[in-house]
Amino acid sequence: MRKAIRALALSSLLGAIALVSLPTASASEFERTETVRVYHEAVQPTATSGTGIGAVRTFFIPMAVDGVPADGQYLAGTLTTLVELLPNGQQLRASNLVFVFGAEADQLVVGGVSQYPVAGATLAPGQKTTRPVLGGSGKYANASGDVVSTNLGADGWTHVFRLTMPIVS
Repeated sequence: MRKAIRALALSSLLGAIALVSLPTASASEFERTETVRVYHEAVQPTATSGTGIGAVRTFFIPMAVDGVPADGQYLAGTLTTLVELLPNGQQLRASNLVFVFGAEADQLVVGGVSQYPVAGATLAPGQKTTRPVLGGSGKYANASGDVVSTNLGADGWTHVFRLTMPIVS
């Protein structure tokens, strides 16, 4: 019985050593990074329902990707007010943003929360926010990362995506 236990222990130890010494591939061998820059005109909600907590602003706006406008490129989404009257006079709004890149199959979905001025439909001009990329489809399948959105006021908006995606062979 003791010999069997010792043999099992030795076998487990050798197996653990073998696993530790196996060569491993770096993440960069299986992933690629990509930066995508999106631009669109100033945002005006297409609809607003409710006021205060629970208010929902819905919008749809055509966009240009890496400086190139094209049919089928647009941003659609909602902002939902979660908290009013934060100490700095702001609201907390949750976002559900869908960026479509020409083909409906090629999408990036963004979520998260940001602080907004109480009276404003969007972020204040000059304000930036960083949100997580929740996923993607088509050419952005299994994407992760984040996006920095900047309100340029009357000049529109930029969204700079920093993406990590698996390499598909």
